[in-house]
Amino acid sequence: MDATAAVGTTRQDMKILGLISTGHFMSHFYILALPPLFVFLAADFNVGFAELGLVMTVIFGTSAVAQIPMGFIVDRLGSRKVLTAGLIIMSTAVALIGFAQAFWQLIPLAMLIALGNSVFHPCDYAILNSSISGSRMGRAFSIHTFAGHLGSAVAPATMIILSSQFGWRVALALAGLFGILVMFALATQWNSLHDDAIAKKSDKKVQADPGVKDGWALLFSAPMMLFLLFFGVLSMSAAAIQSFFVTAMTSLHATPVAAASLVLTVYLFCSAGGILIGGEISDRTKRHDIVAAVVFVISALVTALIAWFDLGLGLLVAIMAIMGLGQGIIRPARDMMVRAASPKGSTGKVFGFVSSGIAGGAALAPIPFGYLLDIGKPEWVFYLLSIFMIVALFTVMIPKNMQGSSAK
Repeated sequence: MDATAAVGTTRQDMKILGLISTGHFMSHFYILALPPLFVFLAADFNVGFAELGLVMTVIFGTSAVAQIPMGFIVDRLGSRKVLTAGLIIMSTAVALIGFAQAFWQLIPLAMLIALGNSVFHPCDYAILNSSISGSRMGRAFSIHTFAGHLGSAVAPATMIILSSQFGWRVALALAGLFGILVMFALATQWNSLHDDAIAKKSDKKVQADPGVKDGWALLFSAPMMLFLLFFGVLSMSAAAIQSFFVTAMTSLHATPVAAASLVLTVYLFCSAGGILIGGEISDRTKRHDIVAAVVFVISALVTALIAWFDLGLGLLVAIMAIMGLGQGIIRPARDMMVRAASPKGSTGKVFGFVSSGIAGGAALAPIPFGYLLDIGKPEWVFYLLSIFMIVALFTVMIPKNMQGSSAK
């Protein structure tokens, strides 16, 4: 490839990545648009936080279930149409919550938010897999994941600022309208995108759609079930750290809330940075399983050390920063392993299936970790995290021929 062609390919890759990452940013933004407004919703609808928590459970639970059939739809119809519909549905549902007059109306709207959200992983990965140069795939996955984390990070502050200026109803309406405008802007560039479903129409090298029966057989094969477990335990671990780290530290070692919050903030920033570092690593090695295994061993040791010893603020910040970097690095490696195991023409259903573990893990995490704190066993929050890391370690230590049995 000459220099001019290489530059052209780079520009095209960056354009495609920008389009897909923007949509991913919006999906994560919308998932966390409601929690900062709970105090206002509780007062206006005269409900408790348990009822409002049910709304988030509906979003995560519905999204986990819907991603699986959505993957089949993506592989059959193509990602561009499904992605367009998904962002419009999600944006509209968020805006309509601003017009809700009773709490029960939030439940069907939460299901619509989840339905819209369920398209992003199967669509995004199908498009990236078919549109981005293979030599940049790890970095593309990392930037895509980072964009989602960025959406989650800016959502609370944005919604609080908007609600303080205009009220929570207008804040949600404006957020939803913005998403629709973004969707129309992205749609003008959709011709730049490709995916497996579109390629199948003209590329004889790509297998025909295997059909629903064979598709389910692929998803319930041993490698895919292990990937589902892999995604699920990672999601539960991340949700547990974000939600319960501060409370567990204050209960276990009497760590001041401000200090524990500082440690958590360092962890989250390092995790975000680790995602970008992981993209570089993933493009420089094919042994993504080794990268993942090293991260899981380190994470298991770190969480066990926190349970055993009161480490002091300085050392705690240092080891949690290392763990955060590792947890970020693992994400592009995770995606590259799934990509390697996905047959051509089935990227959407595979990523839709294994990504359902993310939403499922987030929905389940509060139950065991919250229970451990309720019964006065904060040390077991960290022991359970170590156990999850060991389970995740075994999911990537499967024989290489098993991972490759359904590879392209």
